[in-house]
Amino acid sequence: MPLSDNKYVSFSEDHELNYHLKKWGKKQSKANREQLVKLGTELKKKLGAKHLQHTEIDAEIEKNLSSFE
Repeated sequence: MPLSDNKYVSFSEDHELNYHLKKWGKKQSKANREQLVKLGTELKKKLGAKHLQHTEIDAEIEKNLSSFE
């Protein structure tokens, strides 16, 4: 069964990464997208998860706002 776009973050889609960056008032730059992918990868590893929900990555962004421009 395919994953629901509404529930999970697709880290391979720039528009999804930009959505989260914009939501938190951060620049939608390549460097910030790369930082967000890194953050997501670390969180998936920490949680032992293959996929992250939007709420999970938002919580992680909030904890790490200073790592984005």
